[in-house]
Amino acid sequence: MYTEEEDVLYCDFHPDPDTEYFLYVGELKTDCLNPFLRDAFSRIFNKKFDFISILPDVMACYPHRNILVINPRSRELITRSGCKVSCRITNRDFNRQVSESRTVHTLIQELLQRQSRLFVHVFESVPEMTLNRIPGVTLLGPDGEIAHLWNNKLHQLQALQNTSVPVIDFRVCAGYTELLQVTDKLWHEWDQGIFVSQPYSAAGMNSFIAFCAQDLAGREMFADSKYFASKYIPHVSDPTVLGVVANADEIFIAAVADQDIEGGNTFKGSVFPSALPPHIQNELKEHTRTVGRILGQSGYRGIFGCDYVVDEKEKVHFVELNARKQGTTMEMCCTLENLLPADAPSLLELEYHAVTENRFPANKRELQESLGDICWRTYNFKTDKGIFIQESIFQDHDERELFRQVACNTMEHGVIVMEHLGQGLQAEPGSFVGRIAAVSRRRDLLEGDIQAGKELLRKSIKIRDENES
Repeated sequence: MYTEEEDVLYCDFHPDPDTEYFLYVGELKTDCLNPFLRDAFSRIFNKKFDFISILPDVMACYPHRNILVINPRSRELITRSGCKVSCRITNRDFNRQVSESRTVHTLIQELLQRQSRLFVHVFESVPEMTLNRIPGVTLLGPDGEIAHLWNNKLHQLQALQNTSVPVIDFRVCAGYTELLQVTDKLWHEWDQGIFVSQPYSAAGMNSFIAFCAQDLAGREMFADSKYFASKYIPHVSDPTVLGVVANADEIFIAAVADQDIEGGNTFKGSVFPSALPPHIQNELKEHTRTVGRILGQSGYRGIFGCDYVVDEKEKVHFVELNARKQGTTMEMCCTLENLLPADAPSLLELEYHAVTENRFPANKRELQESLGDICWRTYNFKTDKGIFIQESIFQDHDERELFRQVACNTMEHGVIVMEHLGQGLQAEPGSFVGRIAAVSRRRDLLEGDIQAGKELLRKSIKIRDENES
């Protein structure tokens, strides 16, 4: 129900007295990971567990009960327009709002009266998440200050520069004027283009590719920002590797996937297994393991990912580290669940042991190779215009079940549209409208399924007139 409480926009919580709960704080697109953690806790503690999701996402209806929605920007737009409005807020702002919420603090105290501990599972650790300062509350994720440091792209490049990780050549610029001066001397040397980014950037935000000096014109709006400029590498593949850090010596590597990158730097989805040859995939895993060890030495504990590019000569170049769960996390969890032995811990269980015990359980298993038993592809449908959702998209099962059905030969392939906003919502530019996952035993069927999912999403929306409220 939508609530009059100032700090909570929506609340649907119905506690079961026989159930122990953990909290999830993050966007809906990674809420799907929580059943893996719920199952792990039920095994570890030998009792019934469930989760309460605290989200910034405004939707027509939600995929499960026990949800709180906190989004001051959406509340303001809803009050002004009189209808439900979806808009994104930054993860740091969201975590600050959650940590300061009276409703959330009351909920935590009520839960701690019923259970001896409370875990808070996060999508991305940030310094603004302070709920773990409450006695009895444990954060399931890396330390916020450490993660925030490592999500600084400039810090990554400087920290990895003199290691075996193949860092791309870069220059540091104190502001827009210095950026122009530095790049002016580099165009003849970096004639394939220059990648420009602020220290904190993601999914194409705060970064761009310039192919000539004229491409840098009109960027004065960031005049006082720090930049780094790196050599743009023309490439044939954008692989990503997911891992977990338990300590400076124990690094778990999940698998390699190929990213779908649009416009040179905007992530849209991924495909698995990677089309790269085995020796390149092994090299990528070893570079990621090296990054993981360096993270572990700094005190980082939890899931992380590394992105690379591979040029036409099969040379690997490191692009960036994501000190958080990233776009392939759910699909990697589903892949490992179906390709590893039944008793192997999930990525979420590995993160739990890494954070709470600084080690992995003895039964951890890495996927040595993908035998083609499961192929998948994903696509994030994000709007760059104001839109109206004119119809809902419903599914008979969830993504995890789709993986299971393909793995056990119940079906050869299938596609699912998830986290769809639902009929009757307005969505502001930058909003996620839905996420598509195609799973198959045949790689050649993935593209057709993804296109079918895209068409469903396109039909569900109408571009909003600029004069509409």
